[in-house]
Amino acid sequence: MTDKQKEFLLLRADGLSYDKIAVKLKISKFTAIQWGRIFKTDIDDLRFQSLATLKEQYQFTKKAKYEKLLQHLNRIDEALSSIQLETVQPKDLWQMRNDIIEQLEQIEKRTHFSKTNLIEKNVLGENEAVTVSLNEIG
Repeated sequence: MTDKQKEFLLLRADGLSYDKIAVKLKISKFTAIQWGRIFKTDIDDLRFQSLATLKEQYQFTKKAKYEKLLQHLNRIDEALSSIQLETVQPKDLWQMRNDIIEQLEQIEKRTHFSKTNLIEKNVLGENEAVTVSLNEIG
C-alpha cells in the first residue's frame, strides 16, 4: 500500500467525499472510488476504531465527572457531620448534597458497561455478553 493510499484510507474513514479526496490527493475521482471498493474493509475498521476511541474518551470524561461529584459529596458529608449549627446554614449544605446525589443518579441511569468480560447463557442456550449498570456494581 502506498503512502497516498494510506492517506486515502484516513480521509475516507473521516467521512470525506470521493470528490474532495480526489482534489486533495490529486487523483481522479474514479481512482478514489476504486480504492474505496478495494479498501472497504480497512475503511470500516478505521471508522470502528475511531468510534471506539471517541466512546472511550467520553466514558473517561463521564468517569472523571462522577468521581469529582463523589469527592464533593464526601466533603459535604464531612462538613455536615462536624457542623456548628449556630455558624452555618445546614439547609444550604443539605441542598448541595441532594443536588450532587441527583447528578450521580442521573449518571448511573445512563451508564452501562457492556464489556464486562462476563458471559451467561440466554434462553436459547447461546453465550451472551453481560451488560451491567453502574448502580448494580458494588
